Amino acid sequence: MQILFIVTSAERGYWLPELTRPYWHLTERGHSVTLASPAGGAVRHDRLSNPHSEGSWEAGCLVSKGFLADPALAAALEQTTPLAGLDAAGYDAVHVVGGTGAAVDLYPNPEVARLLAAFWDAGKLVGAICHGAIALGNLATRLAGRSVTGFSLAEDLEAEKLYGKDFIPHYPQPVLEQAGMRFSHVEPWGVRAVVDGKLVTGQNQQSASEYSLALLHALQGANPVVNLTKE
Repeated sequence: MQILFIVTSAERGYWLPELTRPYWHLTERGHSVTLASPAGGAVRHDRLSNPHSEGSWEAGCLVSKGFLADPALAAALEQTTPLAGLDAAGYDAVHVVGGTGAAVDLYPNPEVARLLAAFWDAGKLVGAICHGAIALGNLATRLAGRSVTGFSLAEDLEAEKLYGKDFIPHYPQPVLEQAGMRFSHVEPWGVRAVVDGKLVTGQNQQSASEYSLALLHALQGANPVVNLTKE
Protein backbone atom coordinates (compact mmCIF):
# COMPACT_ATOMS: atom_id res chain seq x y z
CA MET A 1 0.00 0.00 0.00
CA GLN A 2 1.01 3.62 -0.53
CA ILE A 3 1.27 5.81 2.58
CA LEU A 4 1.60 9.59 2.58
CA PHE A 5 3.64 11.15 5.40
CA ILE A 6 2.92 14.86 6.01
CA VAL A 7 5.92 16.62 7.58
CA THR A 8 6.23 20.23 8.76
CA SER A 9 8.30 22.71 6.78
CA ALA A 10 8.57 25.05 9.77
CA GLU A 11 11.90 26.05 11.26
CA ARG A 12 10.94 24.46 14.58
CA GLY A 13 11.13 21.12 12.82
CA TYR A 14 9.61 17.65 13.16
CA TRP A 15 10.44 14.97 15.75
CA LEU A 16 12.68 12.42 14.05
CA PRO A 17 11.44 9.13 15.64
CA GLU A 18 7.86 10.17 14.87
CA LEU A 19 8.89 9.87 11.22
CA THR A 20 11.42 7.05 11.36
CA ARG A 21 9.52 4.56 13.54
CA PRO A 22 6.28 4.60 11.50
CA TYR A 23 8.43 4.52 8.35
CA TRP A 24 10.25 1.41 9.60
CA HIS A 25 7.17 -0.51 10.73
CA LEU A 26 5.27 0.23 7.53
CA THR A 27 8.07 -0.40 5.05
CA GLU A 28 9.13 -3.53 6.94
CA ARG A 29 5.74 -4.97 5.96
CA GLY A 30 6.12 -3.99 2.33
CA HIS A 31 4.25 -0.68 2.28
CA SER A 32 5.64 2.34 0.40
CA VAL A 33 6.02 5.81 1.92
CA THR A 34 6.04 9.26 0.28
CA LEU A 35 7.26 12.24 2.30
CA ALA A 36 5.45 15.53 1.67
CA SER A 37 5.55 18.96 3.30
CA PRO A 38 3.85 22.35 2.85
CA ALA A 39 6.86 23.92 1.11
CA GLY A 40 8.36 20.78 -0.39
CA GLY A 41 12.10 20.19 -0.54
CA ALA A 42 14.25 19.83 2.56
CA VAL A 43 12.70 19.41 6.00
CA ARG A 44 14.53 19.67 9.28
CA HIS A 45 14.14 17.80 12.52
CA ASP A 46 14.30 19.14 16.05
CA ARG A 47 17.91 18.88 17.17
CA LEU A 48 16.89 17.16 20.39
CA SER A 49 15.29 14.34 18.39
CA ASN A 50 18.53 13.47 16.58
CA PRO A 51 20.21 10.57 18.44
CA HIS A 52 23.63 11.94 17.47
CA SER A 53 23.05 15.46 18.87
CA GLU A 54 24.53 16.56 22.18
CA GLY A 55 21.86 16.33 24.85
CA SER A 56 19.54 14.36 22.56
CA TRP A 57 16.30 13.10 24.06
CA GLU A 58 16.46 10.16 21.64
CA ALA A 59 20.03 8.96 22.14
CA GLY A 60 18.88 5.34 22.23
CA CYS A 61 16.73 5.42 19.09
CA LEU A 62 18.36 2.76 16.93
CA VAL A 63 15.68 3.19 14.26
CA SER A 64 16.59 6.85 13.72
CA LYS A 65 20.29 6.01 13.71
CA GLY A 66 19.71 3.44 11.00
CA PHE A 67 17.51 5.79 8.98
CA LEU A 68 20.10 8.58 8.98
CA ALA A 69 22.87 6.13 8.09
CA ASP A 70 21.09 5.11 4.87
CA PRO A 71 22.08 7.58 2.11
CA ALA A 72 18.85 7.09 0.16
CA LEU A 73 16.64 7.66 3.20
CA ALA A 74 18.64 10.66 4.38
CA ALA A 75 18.36 12.11 0.87
CA ALA A 76 14.57 11.73 0.96
CA LEU A 77 14.49 14.28 3.78
CA GLU A 78 16.04 16.81 1.39
CA GLN A 79 13.46 16.38 -1.37
CA THR A 80 9.95 16.07 0.05
CA THR A 81 7.00 16.56 -2.27
CA PRO A 82 5.00 19.84 -1.96
CA LEU A 83 1.49 19.32 -0.60
CA ALA A 84 -0.05 21.55 -3.26
CA GLY A 85 -1.31 19.45 -6.13
CA LEU A 86 -0.99 16.13 -4.32
CA ASP A 87 -3.90 13.79 -4.97
CA ALA A 88 -5.03 11.65 -2.04
CA ALA A 89 -6.46 9.15 -4.51
CA GLY A 90 -2.96 7.82 -5.06
CA TYR A 91 -2.54 6.80 -1.43
CA ASP A 92 -4.13 4.32 0.95
CA ALA A 93 -3.43 6.12 4.22
CA VAL A 94 -1.87 9.27 5.66
CA HIS A 95 0.36 9.82 8.69
CA VAL A 96 1.00 13.29 10.13
CA VAL A 97 4.46 13.46 11.70
CA GLY A 98 4.77 15.28 15.01
CA GLY A 99 7.26 17.81 16.31
CA THR A 100 6.60 21.38 17.42
CA GLY A 101 6.83 22.66 13.85
CA ALA A 102 3.57 20.87 13.07
CA ALA A 103 1.74 23.36 15.28
CA VAL A 104 3.22 26.21 13.23
CA ASP A 105 2.34 25.32 9.64
CA LEU A 106 0.00 22.29 9.62
CA TYR A 107 -2.88 24.07 11.40
CA PRO A 108 -4.69 25.97 10.15
CA ASN A 109 -3.65 24.94 6.66
CA PRO A 110 -6.03 24.67 3.68
CA GLU A 111 -3.84 22.16 1.81
CA VAL A 112 -3.62 19.90 4.85
CA ALA A 113 -7.38 20.28 5.30
CA ARG A 114 -7.99 19.38 1.65
CA LEU A 115 -5.85 16.25 1.79
CA LEU A 116 -7.05 14.97 5.15
CA ALA A 117 -10.67 15.53 4.12
CA ALA A 118 -10.07 13.53 0.93
CA PHE A 119 -8.60 10.64 2.89
CA TRP A 120 -11.37 10.70 5.49
CA ASP A 121 -14.24 11.03 3.03
CA ALA A 122 -12.86 8.09 1.05
CA GLY A 123 -12.84 5.90 4.16
CA LYS A 124 -9.05 5.73 4.25
CA LEU A 125 -6.87 5.55 7.34
CA VAL A 126 -5.82 8.84 8.95
CA GLY A 127 -3.06 8.86 11.57
CA ALA A 128 -1.29 11.58 13.54
CA ILE A 129 1.06 11.70 16.49
CA CYS A 130 2.12 14.23 19.13
CA HIS A 131 1.96 17.84 17.86
CA GLY A 132 1.05 16.41 14.46
CA ALA A 133 -2.40 15.65 15.87
CA ILE A 134 -3.16 19.37 15.66
CA ALA A 135 -3.60 18.89 11.90
CA LEU A 136 -6.85 17.10 12.71
CA GLY A 137 -8.20 20.46 13.83
CA ASN A 138 -8.56 21.27 10.14
CA LEU A 139 -11.39 18.70 10.01
CA ALA A 140 -13.54 19.93 12.89
CA THR A 141 -16.87 19.26 11.16
CA ARG A 142 -15.85 15.73 10.17
CA LEU A 143 -14.09 14.58 13.34
CA ALA A 144 -16.27 16.12 16.06
CA GLY A 145 -17.13 13.41 18.56
CA ARG A 146 -14.18 11.20 17.60
CA SER A 147 -11.72 9.94 20.22
CA VAL A 148 -8.17 11.22 19.82
CA THR A 149 -4.97 11.87 21.70
CA GLY A 150 -1.93 14.03 21.04
CA PHE A 151 0.61 16.13 22.90
CA SER A 152 -1.27 17.18 26.02
CA LEU A 153 -1.59 20.69 27.38
CA ALA A 154 0.26 19.56 30.50
CA GLU A 155 3.15 18.43 28.28
CA ASP A 156 3.13 21.71 26.37
CA LEU A 157 3.30 23.65 29.64
CA GLU A 158 6.32 21.54 30.58
CA ALA A 159 7.82 22.18 27.15
CA GLU A 160 7.47 25.93 27.73
CA LYS A 161 10.22 25.60 30.33
CA LEU A 162 12.57 24.61 27.52
CA TYR A 163 11.24 26.54 24.52
CA GLY A 164 9.68 29.58 26.23
CA LYS A 165 6.07 30.62 26.78
CA ASP A 166 3.81 30.40 23.72
CA PHE A 167 6.63 28.81 21.73
CA ILE A 168 4.07 27.70 19.15
CA PRO A 169 0.91 29.55 18.06
CA HIS A 170 -1.50 26.76 19.02
CA TYR A 171 -1.43 23.81 21.40
CA PRO A 172 -2.99 20.55 20.17
CA GLN A 173 -5.24 19.68 23.11
CA PRO A 174 -7.22 22.95 23.20
CA VAL A 175 -7.52 23.01 19.41
CA LEU A 176 -8.87 19.47 19.21
CA GLU A 177 -11.20 19.92 22.17
CA GLN A 178 -12.59 23.13 20.69
CA ALA A 179 -13.14 21.21 17.44
CA GLY A 180 -15.40 18.83 19.36
CA MET A 181 -13.11 15.82 19.55
CA ARG A 182 -12.89 13.67 22.68
CA PHE A 183 -9.29 14.22 23.71
CA SER A 184 -7.71 11.85 26.24
CA HIS A 185 -4.18 11.53 27.56
CA VAL A 186 -2.09 9.96 30.29
CA GLU A 187 0.49 11.63 32.50
CA PRO A 188 3.19 13.75 30.80
CA TRP A 189 5.63 11.56 28.86
CA GLY A 190 3.42 8.51 29.42
CA VAL A 191 2.43 6.21 26.57
CA ARG A 192 -0.95 6.31 24.82
CA ALA A 193 -2.28 5.41 21.38
CA VAL A 194 -5.96 5.70 20.47
CA VAL A 195 -7.74 3.91 17.66
CA ASP A 196 -11.22 5.12 16.69
CA GLY A 197 -12.17 3.30 13.52
CA LYS A 198 -10.09 4.74 10.67
CA LEU A 199 -8.53 7.35 12.99
CA VAL A 200 -5.29 6.51 14.83
CA THR A 201 -3.48 8.93 17.13
CA GLY A 202 -0.48 8.84 19.48
CA GLN A 203 0.15 11.11 22.46
CA ASN A 204 3.86 11.89 22.24
CA GLN A 205 7.30 10.69 21.20
CA GLN A 206 7.26 8.06 23.94
CA SER A 207 4.24 6.55 22.16
CA ALA A 208 5.90 6.35 18.73
CA SER A 209 6.33 2.57 18.64
CA GLU A 210 2.88 1.76 20.02
CA TYR A 211 1.28 4.26 17.66
CA SER A 212 3.20 2.90 14.67
CA LEU A 213 2.07 -0.66 15.34
CA ALA A 214 -1.53 0.47 15.89
CA LEU A 215 -1.36 2.32 12.56
CA LEU A 216 0.08 -0.74 10.82
CA HIS A 217 -2.53 -3.09 12.25
CA ALA A 218 -5.37 -0.71 11.36
CA LEU A 219 -4.01 -0.42 7.83
CA GLN A 220 -3.86 -4.19 7.42
CA GLY A 221 -7.23 -4.68 9.07
CA ALA A 222 -5.98 -7.11 11.68
CA ASN A 223 -3.97 -7.28 14.88
CA PRO A 224 -1.80 -10.42 14.94
CA VAL A 225 -1.42 -10.33 18.72
CA VAL A 226 -3.45 -13.06 20.43
CA ASN A 227 -3.84 -12.92 24.20
CA LEU A 228 -4.36 -16.41 25.55
CA THR A 229 -4.08 -15.47 29.23
CA LYS A 230 -6.84 -17.00 31.32
CA GLU A 231 -8.27 -15.06 34.23
